[in-house]
Amino acid sequence: MDRYRKVKKENMQEIPWGKETLGALDTPLNELEKKALQNLDVDKLNDMAECLFALNNRHYGPIPGTYMVMCIEPNKTWCVGQLSADRAKPFVLFPDLVFNSVKEATEAAEALKAEKAEGVPCRNI
Repeated sequence: MDRYRKVKKENMQEIPWGKETLGALDTPLNELEKKALQNLDVDKLNDMAECLFALNNRHYGPIPGTYMVMCIEPNKTWCVGQLSADRAKPFVLFPDLVFNSVKEATEAAEALKAEKAEGVPCRNI
């Protein structure tokens, strides 16, 4: 086996060689996520993903109970999302949960968390 080949696991993007990089799921970005990620620093996203990966007990993907509200258009629209342990997609935004006020979005995020009965994952320390 050539040790310099890129590694690809099931449901994961290829891991690039030459730099310490956290893996990423191969799920495509939706339009809201593309817009939100377009001007962000990839190195900082990787750092954030490493923290989220540790928070999620070293598992990739959405973190149970970590819902958030993200401003999509300043002072106009807000969207409900969920943090995700993934360097390419550190959050999942829900296109069907877009609101005209931060209060409505926050209430929807809290209702979603209560509906799914998710708590923040227990950490193995």
